This record gives sequence, structure tokens and C-alpha cells, in this order.
Amino acid sequence: MTKKDKIAFIKSSKRKTHVYNDLHRFSDHQLDGLIREIVQGLIRESEIIANAYINGYR
Repeated sequence: MTKKDKIAFIKSSKRKTHVYNDLHRFSDHQLDGLIREIVQGLIRESEIIANAYINGYR
């Protein structure tokens, strides 16, 4: 994944909006960390939604 791809992914996630203007200054390692945070947040949200859905149908 290129730096440009990483920045595009972060911007498309519509999260971490406070860092959008400075993304070009981030190192690859920092971008990887930001992507990891975003993905972990998406996973947590999915788990919450899945649990609410399952519990609603018990």
C-alpha cells in the first residue's frame, strides 16, 4: 500500500478528521498506526451492532 493509498483510505473513513490536513507529514509508520486505529474502531462498532441485533432477536 503506497502512502497515497493510505492517505486516501484514512480520508475515506471519515474518521480522525483533525489530522486530514497534516496527513502528508505523517511517516508510513504513523499512517499504519492511524489505519490500525480506524480498523479496530470499525471492528468494535460491528461487534456492538451484531450483539444488539442478536440480543434483539432472542
